Amino acid sequence: MNMIFLLGSLILLWLHLASVSVSLSHWLPLPIARAAGVLGITLVLCALEHFVGLGRISWAWPLTTAVALGLLWLHRPELKSRLFRASELVFGLAFLYGLAWKFLLPDIYPTSERVTDLYFMQNYFPGDTLPPLDIWYPPHHFDFYYAFQHYGAALMGRLFGWQAGFTYNIAFALVMAMSLSLAWDFASRFVARLAPRLLLIAALALGGTGITPLMHLVAHDNPSTPADWAANDYMWGTARFIGNYELRLREQGTDFGRALFPPLADADKPAPDFEVREIPMENFGYQFYLGDYHPPLGSFFLLFLALALIGWLEAPARKDEPAAPQKLAQALLAGAVPVMLITNTWIFPFSALLLLSWIGWRYQQKRPPDWTALIAGGLAGALLVYPYLSGLASQAINTPIKPVRWMDHTPLLRFVVFLWPMLVLLVAALFEKKTRPLALMLVVAFGAMLLVSEFIYVQDPSGGKFIRTNTTMKWWGWMYSGALLALGTMALASPRKAARWVAYIALALPCTYAFDTAWYLYQTGKGDMGKLDGTHSYINEPATRDLVNYLRNAPRGIVLENWYGDAYTNQTLVALFSDQISMQGWPNHVSLWHGAPRDVWMQSDKTKAFFHGELPNALDWLALNHVRYIAWTRGESGLGMTAWQNINNAISSQYSWHPFYADTGSQVGLWVRK
Repeated sequence: MNMIFLLGSLILLWLHLASVSVSLSHWLPLPIARAAGVLGITLVLCALEHFVGLGRISWAWPLTTAVALGLLWLHRPELKSRLFRASELVFGLAFLYGLAWKFLLPDIYPTSERVTDLYFMQNYFPGDTLPPLDIWYPPHHFDFYYAFQHYGAALMGRLFGWQAGFTYNIAFALVMAMSLSLAWDFASRFVARLAPRLLLIAALALGGTGITPLMHLVAHDNPSTPADWAANDYMWGTARFIGNYELRLREQGTDFGRALFPPLADADKPAPDFEVREIPMENFGYQFYLGDYHPPLGSFFLLFLALALIGWLEAPARKDEPAAPQKLAQALLAGAVPVMLITNTWIFPFSALLLLSWIGWRYQQKRPPDWTALIAGGLAGALLVYPYLSGLASQAINTPIKPVRWMDHTPLLRFVVFLWPMLVLLVAALFEKKTRPLALMLVVAFGAMLLVSEFIYVQDPSGGKFIRTNTTMKWWGWMYSGALLALGTMALASPRKAARWVAYIALALPCTYAFDTAWYLYQTGKGDMGKLDGTHSYINEPATRDLVNYLRNAPRGIVLENWYGDAYTNQTLVALFSDQISMQGWPNHVSLWHGAPRDVWMQSDKTKAFFHGELPNALDWLALNHVRYIAWTRGESGLGMTAWQNINNAISSQYSWHPFYADTGSQVGLWVRK
């Protein structure tokens, strides 16, 4: 039944996407039509729901499916065209690649950002007027600054009546597939041969970096480490080598590795307490391994959309495709920039820089852009995102931009070894005669981004060795992926054989990540394979499954769960997996996103005391916070039956106990308000 449901869901999704793309294909190339259509519909509905929430809309999918079928019938000739079949093939293969990752490893677990991303999505599922109730911090509103792509995923799940976890995994594959199809569209406008284009897409989709070809040469496997752990280490090490993985070279490094990256001696430290800075880069392909439906996905989508629009504007029209209508293409290019503000705010300056670089290049070419179109598109985008921006929390933390201190710069050798594919392509791209001016513009744009990233950073609450971690993790991955696509395309299109071979090498060597990827997928346990709602590992235990299923069918209310730590724990999973509201989410995250209010930590302390059976006036506290359900799970077994008995004695006058498992030493169940 699960496979039948999955197949039916994918057919429904394809019908809607195909009808959007083919309906707009009279004005836009098919991959751009698909992306712009989905983006436009989501933006309009997001703006509308800031004025009136649409509520549960699953009743509408039969109507929208009928409309989709009607549109496909009206566009029958286009469905038979070579361009449509080619576009759908590229998109379908890209989607299947992302879906394969999610099919094999669908679990939504708390050791990454998967739980927080599910929480972002869950806020939008009820369809309330935006901003909605914050289901980790009621009665406050969820007005976090970069959750637009989560709104889009929730909108899709609301329309098709999908569970939130299933929506999460399908939305991941969808955004990644639309991004790759845009990348293919850009590359195919300049690179005629199929094999170089496939190499370029492989370099994007696999996730390798400059250090990837050297990973097995600089470090040994730890013989005491299980094989699946070792495989996992190589996967994340390629993105987080500088500072984090390289510390392992003291014990696990080869002679070559320790010679190339000698451990920092105390005498060489710029300060006695200095730690090697952690400077990671999570590029596009790395997201498949990471599996988080996090804002970088949306920023990659907008990056590849911008590059696809630039390619459409500047490359000769393809056979069977009309020349780009300059006004429409330029309006879309400008309109996508404000969307970055609500998708991944960290990237907004670089998104604007790419647009400004293109504008400056147009003037240099004595072909000024159409300012009417640019202003109209920019204003339209700004007006659609304004309702979202106007509701942002005024107490959000301040993150000023600061200059990088000399001790925090990336060590030169590590900078070169980590980023050499991008650095090589910055040079190789200049040898494409036919489009050299465009290549020069892209070199200047991405080169300037890289230079800026080494001299300024965003000061977030992290410090010490993590001072630049969040900045480079987001900035470098974005510009590295954009450079691989844009500059790799220019170099592969060069008439100079030497330039093309340099590009082949720069793109092929990071693809050795394919070996680590295959080994990781082989070694990693797949007990959750095919369970696309993402909850299987948590609810696989019968009592927990019964508890969650009970809550899924119970009236919506606030669930109190025990404190297990300040972040990245199982706290809130009962509420999230049952579509309920948590009395409090992860304290670290809630505090960060809401401007560090003191009551977050006060509530956390009271939660600890409550579950130890030591909170005075427990009933008053529960009533004050409108708690409807209290979960006692396997995680509370260590507290002992005395704590359970104390709680039950204190609240039994207003809460009834619903057991799902019981023996002499432990219980699993819910207290439900009478």
